[in-house]
Amino acid sequence: MNALETKNLTKSYRGKVVLDGVSVCVREGEIYGLVGRNGSGKTTLIRSILGLASPDSGEIRINGAVSRKALEYERKKIGSIIDSPAIALHMSALDNMKSIALASGHCDVKKLKTLLERVGLNPDDPMKAKNFSLGMKQRLAIAIALIGDPRILILDEPVNGLDPAGIFEVRELLQRLNHTEHLTILISSHLLSELGKVANSYGILEGGKLVKELRSSDLDELCKPYIKVVVGDLKTALRVVVENYKPHEFEILPYNTLALYDLSKDIPFVATMFANANVPVLNIYKCDGDLESTFIALMGGLHGGEDQDAPVFEELGDADATKSLNTTKNESDADVARPAEDDEKTGSEQSEAENPTSKQNIADTSESERDIATPTSQNKAPANKQNDGDAFPAEDGAQKEAENEK
Repeated sequence: MNALETKNLTKSYRGKVVLDGVSVCVREGEIYGLVGRNGSGKTTLIRSILGLASPDSGEIRINGAVSRKALEYERKKIGSIIDSPAIALHMSALDNMKSIALASGHCDVKKLKTLLERVGLNPDDPMKAKNFSLGMKQRLAIAIALIGDPRILILDEPVNGLDPAGIFEVRELLQRLNHTEHLTILISSHLLSELGKVANSYGILEGGKLVKELRSSDLDELCKPYIKVVVGDLKTALRVVVENYKPHEFEILPYNTLALYDLSKDIPFVATMFANANVPVLNIYKCDGDLESTFIALMGGLHGGEDQDAPVFEELGDADATKSLNTTKNESDADVARPAEDDEKTGSEQSEAENPTSKQNIADTSESERDIATPTSQNKAPANKQNDGDAFPAEDGAQKEAENEK
């Protein structure tokens, strides 16, 4: 039986599609990991399931219930933590439990103490929550979520911000609740390595769409070992790989990297194969297969949803031609944008080249004009220099005439 199910769920905010036809299926008794980058729609999907957000279209089923009233009833059987836990920092763990239980009508102190013990907290400890570690706060939040005896537990980023010890504590708690209490657990997270240690089913969200749903057996197949090769010429390397491998035996990874899954062709063979084709091999080694690389590949690579394969065949290997094209374009743009005065300058230089005497004539003309314009100023200046007889003969003549008259 399916505990949770959505069909073609769609939700948008202010014209931006956050969920685009998402259909997930969480079976009863399993730990379902909802994987995706920040902003991929994980929290919106959880809020829609819990009735905190209204989807634009699509269907939600909880334990088979579809109608509005039936969903309201079934949602009472769900415990959840979304965003930060609702904990009163000035109260002890037991007092926090009591306040939530009174609001929900389940105030049985003995039961509350049992819940705290189940999550590894001492119900008689008077320590206030503000002095708790992050791991203790998260365990207290899980205890609060268990107050109503839920059959489904939904946790949004339950280990976000925890140290390794806190992550271990929460992981062990969730596995124990699943095995002993048979709780169905839905966890959203972007910590792939941790999610892989606790979940047995996965839904991968990217850009508001469900990329793939996987079971543990499917994931084991995807995480098979391979030879990882980083090459300098990806386009030529792909041609070589296509000639020597079947389509399902290799994969293109980010950063000029290839994953080769046919281990019958060992590292020396692969190195020789690329060397014969003059393909530079920058790095080559065997990988045992890891969850993180598998999820990144399923989510469209490191750049998120971009088509990684298409540009490889069209652009890689043609870098020189692309560079030449860009250089030519830039030079053409520069020619168009060159100022008009450059053209005038060029025309002027051409005229001077054709008439070599024109420049000298202009200079002579300018000098003549300067001579005509300056005599008055030159005649006034010597009036202050009466002792300079050699330089001013006209003044000497005037002095002699004055002496004769005397």
